[in-house]
Amino acid sequence: MAWKQTKRQSSDPFLKTVKIFSSHVDDYVESKMRLDTGCEVHNLITLQVVNKLHMFDEVTVHNESICTCLNGEELISMGTLVLRWKGKRFRKIFTTVFHVINSDPLPWEVILSAETIEEHGILKFAGFGGVSPILPKKTREEQAHSTARERERNEKVASNDTKFDADIKAREQAAR
Repeated sequence: MAWKQTKRQSSDPFLKTVKIFSSHVDDYVESKMRLDTGCEVHNLITLQVVNKLHMFDEVTVHNESICTCLNGEELISMGTLVLRWKGKRFRKIFTTVFHVINSDPLPWEVILSAETIEEHGILKFAGFGGVSPILPKKTREEQAHSTARERERNEKVASNDTKFDADIKAREQAAR
């Protein structure tokens, strides 16, 4: 009898759906983003995704070789483009520079480099496999208010601890 594997293959933890925002159409395009720690410096996006965003005119054009692929071919960047994007169920929006790649066929739509993954702590976020939800940074006023509330709470806890200790001592003395 042959062994039949019934367990489903887990999804690729390094391939995530992201929303990339367009500055022209007040909308976004959902794309598959590959988190690629082997791609050390350059964030990459295909020309097809840039065209879906209607943002080709925002590409800063400069044809240059940015790396040599594993098959020995040079990867040529058409130019760079600054994009805003977020993961599904994220509240935080990231702003990142991407190199636009025009090559067919490509097995990816967007690649996020090791440098950007580290810079933004991407793997720590719940939407990318971490356990922390992504929350927007607090303003200085919100942080000051939060700090004041925490200080008040700590003072109340200390006061309560003092009262509790005094109550225990009083009960011990009354019991003697």
